[in-house]
Formats: sequence, C-alpha cells, structure tokens
Amino acid sequence: MEEDMSGFEPECGWNLPPGCFEGDPNAPWNAPDPLEGRKCGDCRYFGQLPIRHEGGVCLFEAMDENVAAVSLADGRGCACEAFEPCA
Repeated sequence: MEEDMSGFEPECGWNLPPGCFEGDPNAPWNAPDPLEGRKCGDCRYFGQLPIRHEGGVCLFEAMDENVAAVSLADGRGCACEAFEPCA
C-alpha cells in the first residue's frame, strides 16, 4: 500500500530544503532592483511641461491603458513600476 506524500510537501511549494536558492546569483530575487537609481524624468512616459520647469506629466495611462488622463509628475522623483527607459 502506498503512503500519501502530500503531507510532506513544504508550505512554500518548493520540495527542497530551506536555503537552497538564497545564494543563487541568477535567481530573480537576488538581482538588483531595476528601478533603483532611476528617475521619473528618465522614463519614456514622462513629458516635460514648458510652463512648469520643475515638473511634468506622466502619460502612462493615456498611452498604454487608453485612458484619457494624465498625472502630474515630478521628473526628479523616483521611478514607478510603469518605468520604461527612453530609447
């Protein structure tokens, strides 16, 4: 008679001992944060306003989500999750 092995599966879903992947340099969780050091003004969705030299608008919603809206953005602020570098 076979024993049910479902009770031996760890909660995390990995069937390996804890700590196996922490030192893997190719693991996504060990990669540097892609947004670290990036500024909002370096994004392709940032548009500088000619009237307000200290800021601009974020065009992400208008360009990618087809929403007729823009958000005020500070080009010196940290990049958000929608960041895409200028080409």
